[in-house]
Amino acid sequence: MVHTLLPKHRIKRNFITSLFIIAAVIGISEMLVMLLLEALQQRFVVLTPTQSTFLDVMLLACLSTPFLWRLALRPLVDQVMREQMEATEQAKRLATLRTLQFNATLDAFTCATITIDKVGIVQSINKGAEQIFGYSSAEIIGKNISCLMPEAVAIQHDGYLRHYAETKKGNVLGARREVEGQRKNGEVFAAMLRVNPMEIDGELFLFGVLDDISATKIMQAQLVQAQKLEAIGQLAAGVAHEINTPIQFIGDNLSALNENFADIIAYQQALLALTDEELKPRLEALADKFDLDFMLEDSPKAIKQAQEGVERVAEIVKAMKSFSHVEQNQSKQSINLHQALNSALTISRTSYKYIAEVETDFSPEVCNIECYAGELNQVFLNLIINAAHAIEENQDGIGRIKIVTQKLDDSIEILIQDNGAGIPLAIQEKVFNLFFTTKEVGKGTGQGLSLAYSVIVDKHGGKLFFESSPGLGTTFHIQLPHRLAVEA
Repeated sequence: MVHTLLPKHRIKRNFITSLFIIAAVIGISEMLVMLLLEALQQRFVVLTPTQSTFLDVMLLACLSTPFLWRLALRPLVDQVMREQMEATEQAKRLATLRTLQFNATLDAFTCATITIDKVGIVQSINKGAEQIFGYSSAEIIGKNISCLMPEAVAIQHDGYLRHYAETKKGNVLGARREVEGQRKNGEVFAAMLRVNPMEIDGELFLFGVLDDISATKIMQAQLVQAQKLEAIGQLAAGVAHEINTPIQFIGDNLSALNENFADIIAYQQALLALTDEELKPRLEALADKFDLDFMLEDSPKAIKQAQEGVERVAEIVKAMKSFSHVEQNQSKQSINLHQALNSALTISRTSYKYIAEVETDFSPEVCNIECYAGELNQVFLNLIINAAHAIEENQDGIGRIKIVTQKLDDSIEILIQDNGAGIPLAIQEKVFNLFFTTKEVGKGTGQGLSLAYSVIVDKHGGKLFFESSPGLGTTFHIQLPHRLAVEA
C-alpha cells in the first residue's frame, strides 16, 4: 500500500516539535535550535508519516542517549562533588581557624616571635615583636632580619645563614643565648634568643623567640652597684672605727708638738737675748753645728703638713661613709645635697687631680633634698669621672670641671660641666643606651649613663639631659623634684 504524501508544513511541524522537545529535556537553548533550523531550512524534504516518525525516533534516541546516561549518574556525581566541596571548605575553615588560633596565641606572648626564610627575609612577626622593636608588621615583613640588629652583628648574620643552609650545622640553634637587638629608634638593647629550624613543603625556615632583658640588666646592674656601695659602706665604717682613734691620737700629738716647737723657738730666742756677748759666738757655733735654725724653721712646716695629711685621711673616711651610706630598706631619705657632691668630688679626686681643676658654685637656696641617697651619689660619681675622662681625651692642658646647683620653680637642678672632648653628634642619641660605650675595653662598661638615667628619671621622677659641643665640652643637667612622689 502506498502512503500518500503529507503536506510539507506538517512534516516541518513534526520535526521542529521533536527538536524543541529534545532541546528542552537535555538543556539545549532555544536560540541554538533556531540557528540550527535556519541553517537546514533549504534542505528539508517531504517524508511519509512512517519516515517522519522513524526520523523523530532516531533523532530523539541519538540526542537523548548522553542525557539518559547523565540522568542515571548525575545524582551520584553531584553528591560526590558536593561532599568533596564541603570537605574542602571544611578543611579550609579548619586551617583558617587553626591559623587564627595560632596567631592569637603568638600575639598573646610578651616575647617577640619572628619567622624568617633561609636567606633571612622576615615572613611573620607577632605583636610582642612590634612592641619590642617599634616596627609594625607591615614595615618589617619582607625585609632582611639584619635591620633588627646592631651593625656589628648584622654584617655577619648573612654569613651564618649561608653556612647553615649549606651544612645544616648550627652551634647556636636550639640554645638560649644572650644577644643584642636594635629598635626602630636606634636603641641597642640586651635580649635572650632561641632559634630553631623548621621545614614547610620542603622549604627551610627559622623560627626565633626573643625576650627583651634590658630592664632586667638594669636591675642587675643597680643591684651590683648597691651591693658594692653597701660593701664600701661596711668597709668605710670598719676603717673609720679602726682608724679614727689612732688618727685622733696622731692629730692631737701633732697639735701638741706644734705648740711645743713654738715654745722651743720662743725659748731659744729668749736664751739668746739673755746670753752674755762672750757666749753668743759659742752658742751660734753650736746652733750651726746641729743645724738648729733649719730644724726650728722646717719642723713646724712638717708638722703642719702632717696635720693636713691627718685631716685629709679623716675627710676621705668621712666622705666614704657619707657617699656609700645606704639604708637597709633602700628607702628615700633627706640628705645635704652639697655635702653629697663634695663627697663625690673627694672620692673621685684621683681621676681628675692631675688633669683638671674643680670649681663649685652652690646656691644658698639649695640645701637638703629627699632622694635615694646611695644611688644618687653613684650618679654624681659617674658624671664626675666621665667629665675627667673627657678632659683627659681632649689632651689640651689642665681642664676644668664645674659643678653648679640652682633652684628652679618646681625642682632643683645640678649642672656638671667640663671643657673636654665633647660627645660626637652621631652618637648623642645613644649615650643613655645600656652597654653603649666609646671607651676602650677595660675602661668603660656602658652601664654608667644608662643607670644614671634610670635612677634620675625612673626612680626619682626627674630629668637627665645634656648639651654637648664636640671639642668644647659637655654639660649634664640633673633636675630633681623637691620631694619624691608618694610610693603606691
